[in-house]
Amino acid sequence: MLLAQSCNGDDDAQQNSEPTLNTTWSLINVSGGFAGVDDDFESGIITWHFNNEASEITVINNDTSNAIHSGYASGTYTYEVITTPNDTTLVIGNTDLKITTLTSSQLILDEGMISDGFQYTFSR
Repeated sequence: MLLAQSCNGDDDAQQNSEPTLNTTWSLINVSGGFAGVDDDFESGIITWHFNNEASEITVINNDTSNAIHSGYASGTYTYEVITTPNDTTLVIGNTDLKITTLTSSQLILDEGMISDGFQYTFSR
């Protein structure tokens, strides 16, 4: 019985933790675009490290595959998060990415353009 109770406590702690961008995320899939891209990437090949204090994302893109689109090139980008009653948007330069999912283990960003936007799926 003690084992079952201790497992429940761990689950509660994970459910109560607040999801945050402020960590390193691995890009694992890019889909969408005019060409109908659906490319998977091994975890750790392309990472985005969010630094909330500096409002910067450091992208390390070590993809050497023939993917049509692997997200942003390596570099440091400034960002802003805009929250409205209807949605939350991550703004990187001139690009607005809707945050459609943010959990402790998954982040999904969507450019939202019907025919030529991309959706980026990350894991932690």
